[in-house]
Amino acid sequence: MTTTTLTKTAGTVLLAHTQCATATITVGSAVDVSTKLGPATAYVKMGRTIANVLTNNVKFRMDGSAKTSGNDEWVPLYEWQSANGGTLASKTTLNDAACDPGDTSFTLTSATGFTAGDLVYLRETGTPANSEWCRGKSTSSNTLILEEALTRGHTNGIDVTDLAEVFAIPFDVSGQVRVRLVVDTASAASGQTVDCIAWLVTADSANTA
Repeated sequence: MTTTTLTKTAGTVLLAHTQCATATITVGSAVDVSTKLGPATAYVKMGRTIANVLTNNVKFRMDGSAKTSGNDEWVPLYEWQSANGGTLASKTTLNDAACDPGDTSFTLTSATGFTAGDLVYLRETGTPANSEWCRGKSTSSNTLILEEALTRGHTNGIDVTDLAEVFAIPFDVSGQVRVRLVVDTASAASGQTVDCIAWLVTADSANTA
């Protein structure tokens, strides 16, 4: 009996935490995948920033390149859109001066519109990389109980919105030299700023023993 073990690279940045304004094209970092094995997965997160509907859904595109440099060889590998553009987001502020890593709940100024299963975005504008996506399990008065504990502590008074979205996009990198993510709020203007972040997981080698 043989066992194959993959060595992987996790958390390669496709797009650092970015405020993607309406009517813009945001191009993420080009990532070298020339030595990577077949399957890879892009993990993409989008947070709503205001209590409004999106004029149109946000478009996302994974591009691949056949060359190690140059901007004229990018071609689309996969395209998709956000799902909740026509739905009004709920927005409030964090009203919890002791919101710490490991907390399984936090208090909002108002929990109106926040329901079980909501993917919630805590928006840290001062230090955007400290923003966080979490999923609500239930509400009790103005307290949002979470499915899992927070990874980070958060600043009292920051904006908190629901209707965030996350995507896991598998694709084959064996025929690619570089890949990148593009966030498009221009060709179908979203009507508001959305915050996005994206990571890539790839396989580097396979060992069979």
